Amino acid sequence: MRMIIPSLAAVGLLAIAASTPAEARIQCQGNFQVGPYGLIATPYCEEEQIARVAQAYGWKVTATEIHRDPLKKVYVCQVLGYDNRLKGSCAGYGPENYAPGR
Repeated sequence: MRMIIPSLAAVGLLAIAASTPAEARIQCQGNFQVGPYGLIATPYCEEEQIARVAQAYGWKVTATEIHRDPLKKVYVCQVLGYDNRLKGSCAGYGPENYAPGR
């Protein structure tokens, strides 16, 4: 019985430690992730950029929605992909690559 109590205490402490938010958070600069050795192009930051640009146009879309729903990303890119800020993020989905009726 004595072995169980310390084990439960350890599990409780681990659960508390795991529930606290991590200090490190991905930092984006446009389409690029800020890393220790410079900027790196990542899909995560590209999707963050898509959400920021859509919000600038008044769209009610979050970065989480863009991350989780690929069709929302495609839709936003097809509609707003003409914006120069989205040229890298929406490279395959921009309006110049989308021809309705084909």
